[in-house]
Amino acid sequence: MNILMLAPLQKDNFEKIEQHFSQDHFIYATRHTVTQKMIDQCDVIVGNPPLQYDLNREHLQAILLNSAGSDEYVKPGILSSHTLLANASGTYGVAIAEHTIGMILALNKNFKTYIQHMQNGIWQADTIGKELYRQTVVIVGLGDLGYTIAKRLKAFDCYNIGVRRRPSQCPSCLDEIYTTDQLEDVLPRGDFVILALPQSSQTYHLFDQQKLMLMKRDAVLINVGRGSAIATDDLVNVLNQGHLYGVGLDVVEEEPLPADHPLWQMDNVLITPHASGGYVWESARTYFTDLVIRNLEHLKAHEELENLVDFQTGYRYHTLNL
Repeated sequence: MNILMLAPLQKDNFEKIEQHFSQDHFIYATRHTVTQKMIDQCDVIVGNPPLQYDLNREHLQAILLNSAGSDEYVKPGILSSHTLLANASGTYGVAIAEHTIGMILALNKNFKTYIQHMQNGIWQADTIGKELYRQTVVIVGLGDLGYTIAKRLKAFDCYNIGVRRRPSQCPSCLDEIYTTDQLEDVLPRGDFVILALPQSSQTYHLFDQQKLMLMKRDAVLINVGRGSAIATDDLVNVLNQGHLYGVGLDVVEEEPLPADHPLWQMDNVLITPHASGGYVWESARTYFTDLVIRNLEHLKAHEELENLVDFQTGYRYHTLNL
């Protein structure tokens, strides 16, 4: 089997994969150095091949994406019907959950203000702030990411309310669970609202001005899913009205966010450049490496792949039993 490796892993990760498949041939490239010839000669691609190349090849058995999102690859004509597609869901949960907690605490405890004070030698305490302890948190999107965040919030004794596409049983890390069509009833209850949504036609601008205004005036909004879930202009309008205590954005609609965008200048907005996940984190590299090994073994044994993507919905066929 010829395996084209495009995923941004490190040497020890590649070596671990090769040790499991010593009889196979590995081709190494990046998204910037890969060629059409490499794609035409491989049986499996590990990573996200650029869409500028023709991926609709019957001989291509599978693409094992290094991203959780797969919306670009499920569009008609991009892949052959013979090609299996699996995403990397589960890879980023640990790293992004830590980032989410960090953003919440930074906003709650006014760290942005204190960093400015420190730079100017100002010894002055803020008289406002928020606690996470025993607060109600609404988590919108309950894939691996939302589930992992919920588990960590339980350490703060939070009351967790989950919102997902389909009805399901309530796991131990959640206190209540609802479906997306009940979102408007749930939002007014949240002291914190965390978006861990994938990108789809159903999630695009889900949080418009109406939804944002349903949130408590002093609520904190965090988005670590997809930037398109929030209508950016609506968010700016809502913040200009003094609504919401704070907003943490690791993702935005337009990336990179233009330097002159008003969100940069808002004191109660914390922005990071889509940095919460990714392969800079060891937890992500380790999880994805092991996932690739398992899926290559599944492929050779003609077994169903983990995280197999449904081309009709863009989601995995089998998600966490929430």
